[in-house]
Amino acid sequence: MSVDVLIDAFVRKVNSSPRRRIREEDVPRRLREGGAEFGLYYDWTIQRFNHINWIEPLEAAIPAPLPPSYRSLVTRYLFPAFEISPIILLANTGQTLYHEMSMAMTRDKVLSIVLLKSGYAQFARPNTGDSDPVCFDFNRKSADGECPIVRISHHAIVFNSAVKLMDEIAPSFHELIDGFVRTEPEKVKA
Repeated sequence: MSVDVLIDAFVRKVNSSPRRRIREEDVPRRLREGGAEFGLYYDWTIQRFNHINWIEPLEAAIPAPLPPSYRSLVTRYLFPAFEISPIILLANTGQTLYHEMSMAMTRDKVLSIVLLKSGYAQFARPNTGDSDPVCFDFNRKSADGECPIVRISHHAIVFNSAVKLMDEIAPSFHELIDGFVRTEPEKVKA
């Protein structure tokens, strides 16, 4: 299955699955579905968008080009931050959201400097609620451009300016998404 076909299947599955509502400030208007409930929480959707112009400048600031499978997603689709177990993908909206991927990769002047200098780029966080960055490990990039997804200790970076790998979450984004697409429908969380 080609990368774009896999990503399109992933988007269809997420959009057709029950999804947890997201707070108003975390989901741009264009991604909202229906009206607000329970305060200001909205249903949301992943949407195709043809004018994503923030990925190429972002790639110039990170150690290597994004893995092809992830690049296929973020150069063609807009989405809020949402969970695909065991991670929460950071948002790709082109806006200044707190959980925006393009900001998270370079925003934190302690975390991002240490990560990028060491060959990592944050694109997610654990679904456990802790603050460890979930990153692409560009140090182990394969011939097809894919690389492992790893969780790195937030504590080690903040207190020691050191990268400490906590665990490998998946061999690649491609494999993580392929596994998600092949599983039974489940609730997608925000």
